[in-house]
Amino acid sequence: MSKIPFLLIFILAVASLPVINNWLSHRSQNLNDDYIGERLDNYISKNFDRVLKALQEESAKNSYANATKNKISQHKNEIFDSTYPYSGNENSNIIAVGFFDYSCGYCKAIKNDVKQLINDGKIKYIFRDAPILGNNSLKAAKGALATYFIDKEKYLDFHYAALDHRGEFSDKTILGIVKNIGINENDFNNSMKNNADKIEQMINNSKLLVRNLGVGGTPFLIIGDSLFVGATDLNVLRKKVDELKD
Repeated sequence: MSKIPFLLIFILAVASLPVINNWLSHRSQNLNDDYIGERLDNYISKNFDRVLKALQEESAKNSYANATKNKISQHKNEIFDSTYPYSGNENSNIIAVGFFDYSCGYCKAIKNDVKQLINDGKIKYIFRDAPILGNNSLKAAKGALATYFIDKEKYLDFHYAALDHRGEFSDKTILGIVKNIGINENDFNNSMKNNADKIEQMINNSKLLVRNLGVGGTPFLIIGDSLFVGATDLNVLRKKVDELKD
């Protein structure tokens, strides 16, 4: 391998626009290997610490990405489990999984982006209730899943209503959401009681995945083998979906 491609990797790693611009200013010169090599050698010798730091950061980023992909692959069956609530294009081979907590401000902030991603019609989206912010979050998650066992479509109504809610989730608040989306109070109470073990297991499985994937909090999305932590921009998520679609 010649030294030119190797040196170009160094330059790209630090995004050395001044050097690239300098090359462009010499368009009239014959940019042969010797000339380019000399300029790159000169730049690297003067900025060795910067180059080394950039390469170390890039290496760490690649190592993290590879480790994340391995974790997703290792827990693939648990992550992409369609026994959990889902929406979107049921026949799509692109599956996204969202982990969230109803008390999480960032989860509330990306609600409309996630809804739009689903409405694009390109993905099947699985909802994973992962209440990690205390007992109020746990109450809301249990209420959502109790609703799911009554009417799968009503789960989405509860989900979006809970994310719209500001403040803590008391029993009264949760029951108010349930009634507002058209669920009978007795049916809800019966579902909470009769499905208690299943609901607890679903929540525990999701919380365990949060730990096993090494994610510090919610929200986070998994699309294919990629993990998106925090309030990720909708365009970034769409780009990933389109990459998988192609």
